[in-house]
Amino acid sequence: MLLFNYIKLAWRNLAKRKLYSFINIGGLAAGLCACMLIMLYVVHELSYDRFHKDSSRIYSLFEKIKLEKDTMQLERFNATTAASIQQQNAAVESYIRMGNLASESIIMQSVANPNIKSEERDTWFTDANYFSFFSFPLLFGDKNEVLKQPFTAVISASIARKYFGSTDVIGKQLRYNGKYIFQVSGVMADAPSNSSIQANILLSYSSMAGIESMREIISGERGFAGVFFKVFLKLDDPAHAAAVVQNIDRLIAAQLDQGRAVMVPITRMHTDANFSPGFNLRYLKLFPLVAALILLMALINYMSLSTARATMRAREIGVRKSLGADHKSIAKQFYVESALYAFLAFCLALLLCQLLRPWFFNLLQLKVDVSFLYHPVVLMIYVLLLLITILLAGSYPSFVLSRYNPVYILSGKMSRVSGGASVRKVLTVLQFGTAAVLIICSIVINRQLYFFRHAATGINKENVVMLPFQGSMGNHYQAYRQQVAALNGVQQTATARYPLYGGYDMWFVMGEGNRPPMALSMLSMDHSLFGLTGLQWKFPPADSTQLGMPDKIVLNESAVESFGFSGYPLGKYINLGDKKVEVIGVVKNFHYKSLHSAITPLGINVEKDNTALWGANSPGCMFVKVAPKQNMPALMAKIQKIYAAYDMQEPFEYTFLDEAFGRLYTAEDRLAGIFGWFTVLTVLISALGLLGLAAFSAEQRTREIGVRKVLGASVAQITTLLSKEFIRLVVIALVIASPVAWYLMRQWLQQFAFRIDLQPWMFILAAIIAVTTALLAIGLQTVKAAVGNPVNALKIE
Repeated sequence: MLLFNYIKLAWRNLAKRKLYSFINIGGLAAGLCACMLIMLYVVHELSYDRFHKDSSRIYSLFEKIKLEKDTMQLERFNATTAASIQQQNAAVESYIRMGNLASESIIMQSVANPNIKSEERDTWFTDANYFSFFSFPLLFGDKNEVLKQPFTAVISASIARKYFGSTDVIGKQLRYNGKYIFQVSGVMADAPSNSSIQANILLSYSSMAGIESMREIISGERGFAGVFFKVFLKLDDPAHAAAVVQNIDRLIAAQLDQGRAVMVPITRMHTDANFSPGFNLRYLKLFPLVAALILLMALINYMSLSTARATMRAREIGVRKSLGADHKSIAKQFYVESALYAFLAFCLALLLCQLLRPWFFNLLQLKVDVSFLYHPVVLMIYVLLLLITILLAGSYPSFVLSRYNPVYILSGKMSRVSGGASVRKVLTVLQFGTAAVLIICSIVINRQLYFFRHAATGINKENVVMLPFQGSMGNHYQAYRQQVAALNGVQQTATARYPLYGGYDMWFVMGEGNRPPMALSMLSMDHSLFGLTGLQWKFPPADSTQLGMPDKIVLNESAVESFGFSGYPLGKYINLGDKKVEVIGVVKNFHYKSLHSAITPLGINVEKDNTALWGANSPGCMFVKVAPKQNMPALMAKIQKIYAAYDMQEPFEYTFLDEAFGRLYTAEDRLAGIFGWFTVLTVLISALGLLGLAAFSAEQRTREIGVRKVLGASVAQITTLLSKEFIRLVVIALVIASPVAWYLMRQWLQQFAFRIDLQPWMFILAAIIAVTTALLAIGLQTVKAAVGNPVNALKIE
């Protein structure tokens, strides 16, 4: 009954003071919503692959090759690698191979409806024990039988609906690359969003013996590394992992490979940047800190306003204490009020979280299954957030209010009691200091991203479209390219093996003298790409007719330096595999990778325009330079029509070169997005708190303002009087925040080989934003108080 009375009293106070209730509940809800969204993202990223029953015992195998200045991680092995490892390691309980040819596209076609066909990238040949090794749900079929027989396939539910219109498709057939027919033996659930292994179609390993292009792959080739299979090992005990790695290292040495084995727990594959390009664990660790800061800001608002309002309820507390209530019962009352406010804020935050979730994950370019929202860990975090909020929001206000002395209160001496004024000043400084740090960090992060996208890379990316093609283009590529080049608006065309920023080959070569092996990135392109992308010569070929000869190579400046070529490098030789090639030209360094790292050695293999490399069962990429101010959709429609005339299997795709370059900075885009929006939220929460304190200050000094106006004080003087204390606190916060932000951003920028310098204007702009926000927040209340009628003010008792 007593609890019900406390709740009823709390509700009356909430309805009576609408402005303060809005600031308290609204600010707390905004902070909780931001915290929920960030933690949902963090938990999702850290939950990758933990749904497998034996996730603690499953490892992905890599070969790590240490070079002079670089390290490579390879995950492609031959057909015998996994079996050899199991034979020599009793701790290896079982293994799985998952293979496909990265350079070969896979076209699937419904046998019953040939018009339904598409390229299926996540298609893998795998072993029969796939569904007992992993814990992916199988909707239809026996997990021990579905992949045993040759030319059987297990497809995902979405693929089943795509090709057959339903998921009950056992016994139906798909045609593989126009030649081989696979029978559907099982249907699996779509891979969850927190799975590193994304497979739409699984083809039985035993089928490979019946596919002409696959026979050589499983022909019994001995060795360790290869080009086809990913290998996963399941150990009997994770404690044996180190011993297994040592045994695999001996196997590598016996096969004359230069690398060392690395076994990565499957639960770490997604969060390790070495094995998950574009992922940055440091940013993931930073986001919970941002969430905690935002929630802290909201709680500071609540506690500041609750203690500030103490004098307004002082008489109530004094009367209750004089009638026998002890400080415990008073504390309980205010704790119940805080709990009610926190619960209402939590419910509002849940609603906001559901509304903003699609936008938030779109901002992060992230897919999260709806079912993950009800994951036990997510629900536990939500409950924990509610409990923490209730605990912190109610603790300090209930303690302060319950300790008031009734003698001081009832004798009218409450004004002599500070009521936590000093604490409120500290909290205000902390709040705006945190906001200032986030503002500065957001400015620096966005400037670094701007630098990435606008820095001189040595490549002209404007109006360049990349059109990948597959081996299905056949011998028609030259005709295709000629017709595209003839279109109005097309200035130039060129060809390369890979799209720029979409891949390159890697060779290990020796320099002059006794230098250790060095990694040499290799791009294969025709001569036209030099002019199309604006690559600059450092030392042009003495004879341009040598370009395109198989025993010639072009290097960049970094490669020349790394090989130790002194003086004029043209005419020098390097060993490229078992072939000796002559350096006939040197291009100036250009960024063929992201600006995260320094420019590394690069070789350019120049192919003739009419070589059989392009088309003729080999994939590649055509580059199209488009004239300015063209109708791009109309032009791409024309190119697509030409493409369809020569390749009826592969879907038409294109990418703008500048967009491909921009995608290299996905992790930084996520960081900038979160920092940008949550910095705005932090500033708004700070402004709400300042608004509430300004309103309370004006209310407390109503009679003083009235007296001053009667004595001739102007509106400007009174506004300045009410504002200067808050502005002083904001300035103190900025003085404290600036060196903190400088240190944090200096450390963050150190990770980039190419970076901006911290400039004074960044800190000045942050100060202007913070001070302007503060003035706007307190201005309305101070001006309202300053222009009020002094007669009404002097009537207040």
